[in-house]
Amino acid sequence: MQLISTYEHGRNLGKIKELTKDHVLHIWDMFDQEYIDEILEKGSPGAIIGDSVATIPYSSPIPYYGPLLWPACEQLDLTKNCQLDDNISTSSCFNFMINKKMINRYLCIKLVQHFNLSNYDYTFSNAFQHEDMTLTLAELNSLGNRAPFDQDSRGFLLSPIKLKKRFVGDVNSTPNEYFAITYENNKTSWNGGLNNVFSQSAISLITETIGYQKSACFSEKTLFSVMGLTFPIWVGGYNQAAEWKDLGFDTFDDIIDHSYQSYDTLIERCYYAFEKNLDLLSNKDKTAELRLQCADRLRNNRDLLLNDHLSTVVHDQISRFPLEIQSCVPEILRISFPDLLLKTT
Repeated sequence: MQLISTYEHGRNLGKIKELTKDHVLHIWDMFDQEYIDEILEKGSPGAIIGDSVATIPYSSPIPYYGPLLWPACEQLDLTKNCQLDDNISTSSCFNFMINKKMINRYLCIKLVQHFNLSNYDYTFSNAFQHEDMTLTLAELNSLGNRAPFDQDSRGFLLSPIKLKKRFVGDVNSTPNEYFAITYENNKTSWNGGLNNVFSQSAISLITETIGYQKSACFSEKTLFSVMGLTFPIWVGGYNQAAEWKDLGFDTFDDIIDHSYQSYDTLIERCYYAFEKNLDLLSNKDKTAELRLQCADRLRNNRDLLLNDHLSTVVHDQISRFPLEIQSCVPEILRISFPDLLLKTT
């Protein structure tokens, strides 16, 4: 089977006229159902391989394989080149990092304001103040009396966010047309100040998700939480805590209430990530003490990264794929991550 990669040919596969069952399509980075529908107008490949999206929220006759190649490769780069602090000192209850405009990130900021939370650190590009709330309002309407926002309070969601720009690493940059600030790379951002944002917080609000879909994906945000020795809360992602736990990492289920992750709608998964953990997000003394009590567990999570546990797990996943899919992985790595050597055999 022939590999066709969106990293090499572009997100729209510009020069690829047709996809057939003899092709394996590699989709670099995140994607959603709308993107899949558009790309499959070129035809149906024999299989799809993602590198950041662990699970997809829809059934398809096209087999999907989601080894976390991107996080595994990024982990190798970060843990070899980033400054790590072994001391646990908590200045803030939680942190979040938001650059590019996405609905769950908008909701994360709005919910920080809605619950009147004040003890936090963050990085924010200020690339957007508004978001199209049409689908969020539709979700709320579909929930009826179970909706977390009643009719009178929904105007708050429509009002612009009021959060000052604080973009760690490059405060003079201006947002581009993609509602984001361009930065050099993740290790430079970490060493340039994100290390302090994470390491001095007890909890990381991780905004990894794909629109409104029930999907789990992972990026440097989860890696940064582990590197900074923080408790993770995934705001918006579907069953992300369970997926991360399945990879062998401690998700601190005895500390964090992750039941928010299984709600059907995005607004519920975001809202209840806060509501079910509100005491931890607002009580710095309590959360800081819990962090100290869990210091060994937090360091053990980081040690897993430092010892290439993630790449080992990914290798194990790949070893169970059909041989024709396994044979595509080295080519994906050569195309997408030429400077990193991820164990594949």
